[in-house]
Amino acid sequence: MEPPGPASLARGVLLWAAFAVPALTADRIGLNEPRPGWQQAAGVAVLAVAVAVSRRLPPAAFVLVAALSLAAAPAFFTVSYGPALGVCALLLGLRAGRARPAVLCFAAVGCAGTARIVLTGVDPAPEWLVMTGTLLFGCVFPWLGGRYWRQSREVAEAGWLRAARLEDEAALAEERARLRERARIAQDMHDSLGHELSLIALRAGALQVAPGLGDEHRAAAADLRAAAADATDRLHRIIGVLREDDDESVPLSPAGETLEQLVARAAESGLPVR
Repeated sequence: MEPPGPASLARGVLLWAAFAVPALTADRIGLNEPRPGWQQAAGVAVLAVAVAVSRRLPPAAFVLVAALSLAAAPAFFTVSYGPALGVCALLLGLRAGRARPAVLCFAAVGCAGTARIVLTGVDPAPEWLVMTGTLLFGCVFPWLGGRYWRQSREVAEAGWLRAARLEDEAALAEERARLRERARIAQDMHDSLGHELSLIALRAGALQVAPGLGDEHRAAAADLRAAAADATDRLHRIIGVLREDDDESVPLSPAGETLEQLVARAAESGLPVR
């Protein structure tokens, strides 16, 4: 387990100070019955422990503060620990993923408070009503607020994740469309330019065997035919890299050209074609 960072430690100290102020001043200004100094010091120490475990064990932090409240007042309502009780209930709803631990904590506090009122309470009925109201408005409602806050954050995070996933899917679809367009262009180049180079090689071969042609021109026609054949092979290898499916059979005619048009273009080379 990694130790808390400076920012987290500073927030914990501020939270403990906020809890300690009413715990130390409520008795002096007459909001609670006076208590011995050692009880106030013990309460501040327990609040420090509750703050320390509130991030890792929020139910334990709530139980500690609730125990302080029950020890200070049988009716569970006390100004000294009321703010800490409400904040710990809020953190319990915000940081605890499941509702069952919180429900068990509330039930345990209610049972303990009822037992203490029955055993030591001066006027059990009003004290039990005060305890129930404090448990409901000071614990359950803040806990529900924390759970709503937690679910709102989770929904917002899920929305951002979905937006990022949609952006990734859109980028992937754009990339696939670009690859399909590149493959289409490569196919058109192979179909059209490849056949044109083949016809050039064919015409050069016809020129090479034509009667009455000098040796110098016959060698030039042979070089032209060889160059056209090499260019056709290089084009086939390059286009094969760009094609989307290497196993796709190469068409035997240019795109959009009929068999009659192909025969007519081949016949223009000067060879008898049927």
